[in-house]
Amino acid sequence: MSCINNTPARYHPVQHGLLLVLLFTSFLVQADDSSHWQQIARQIGDSITQAEQHYAAGKVKDARSAVVQAYFSQFEDSKMEAAMRMELGAKHTWQVEKSFGRLRNAIKNGASTKETASIAEEIRTNIAIDAKKLDAAGISPQVFEVNQ
Repeated sequence: MSCINNTPARYHPVQHGLLLVLLFTSFLVQADDSSHWQQIARQIGDSITQAEQHYAAGKVKDARSAVVQAYFSQFEDSKMEAAMRMELGAKHTWQVEKSFGRLRNAIKNGASTKETASIAEEIRTNIAIDAKKLDAAGISPQVFEVNQ
């Protein structure tokens, strides 16, 4: 046992355990932040898949609602659109945004399920690729918060 000022140092297992818990928790938070945009992309993809399923079942209104939710409640509200504009450029982001509109219009106009599935897969693929790029670039989810 080492001594400081001639006083033996005491080993406190509780303190040691607490330190390990804090370090592990810190690591988990950092790991979670490193895949933030990919988590958003999965949520968007799930909504797009729901839209496909609704459309295949003949529920056109529900299908369109799922696309609107994917775009406004997930893509825009999560600030993924803004992050993409900043990191990947306005032109690229505009192309991705247009694909949401194309899917919504294809559903509205009674397109074939093959056509809607193709557009849906394009959205899922592009959003997943872009999310990986945003995470790799370290774009913080809080970067667009007010007062930052």
